[in-house]
Amino acid sequence: MNADIVVKSIIFNKKLNRFLLVQRCSKDEIGAGTWENAGGNIENGEHPEEAMKREIREETGIVDINIERVAYVTLVNAKHPYLIIAYFCETLTETVNLSEEHQAFIWADKKECIELLPKEIIADFEKNRIFECMKEV
Repeated sequence: MNADIVVKSIIFNKKLNRFLLVQRCSKDEIGAGTWENAGGNIENGEHPEEAMKREIREETGIVDINIERVAYVTLVNAKHPYLIIAYFCETLTETVNLSEEHQAFIWADKKECIELLPKEIIADFEKNRIFECMKEV
């Protein structure tokens, strides 16, 4: 099996104690209207971390990204399989400037993440203890 490689960002803002989620445009061919983490394909010759920073900048306008670690790697076994490298990232930026790929964003708490993100992403978050970085409120 051949699989494409995709990078995704789990962007956490310590000051807000929330994660950034973006909503795909309603006219998108794949996943219209669904909520997700910013990310995308790695361009030819690009290092995955470079791709992650580029995708975040292109999709959200955020440039003060600190990539902390690889949060997890998972295989999506679809018609065209792809491997996701999910990076745990931090930012102090609160302002988001969406690209044409997305129609909305939210700085989400744990409850909102669970409500908005697909159950497969939440399963990966829980398996890899992503929510542990959040302060109890």
